[in-house]
Amino acid sequence: MPGSGKSSWGKKLANALQYSFVDLDKFIEQQEKLSIQEIFHVKGEKYFRDLEHKYLLKTIVMNHVIISCGGGTPCYNNNMNMINENGISFYLNGTIGLLVDRILSSKRQRPMFLGLEKAEIEKKMEELLLNRTPFFEQAHYSFNIPQYTVQSFVNKAIKLVLFT
Repeated sequence: MPGSGKSSWGKKLANALQYSFVDLDKFIEQQEKLSIQEIFHVKGEKYFRDLEHKYLLKTIVMNHVIISCGGGTPCYNNNMNMINENGISFYLNGTIGLLVDRILSSKRQRPMFLGLEKAEIEKKMEELLLNRTPFFEQAHYSFNIPQYTVQSFVNKAIKLVLFT
């Protein structure tokens, strides 16, 4: 989900393991030379989801890499099954209130929430969570945030990655 910490926690885990880190959205932007927002606007969501699948296929076969997927990635094109078959998946599960607060306080602009008031963001997050949770719950491991700190997540995840 947006605001769950996928990128920041993923980077910390990758550093601790001395693995590479790939933010799938940023990887797509670099490869396509367009922002995710531009891809959605010009080509549409279906086109973006197909690109996302294409680049996920390129990244999940890499060795010693932590991949931060976009929040919708697991929900399309059988991506969650592919993720689980090719690696260890983690779901960072936060309450809507926590996620909305993080989105509102973030310096990073998130295209799907541009121009929305807090109540509108909460409503959109509820819809996303309702639609995406069945996919997220297929992850190998789930971490409730903020019950886990970044460091406690990294410590636990290292053991899961190295001994699974």
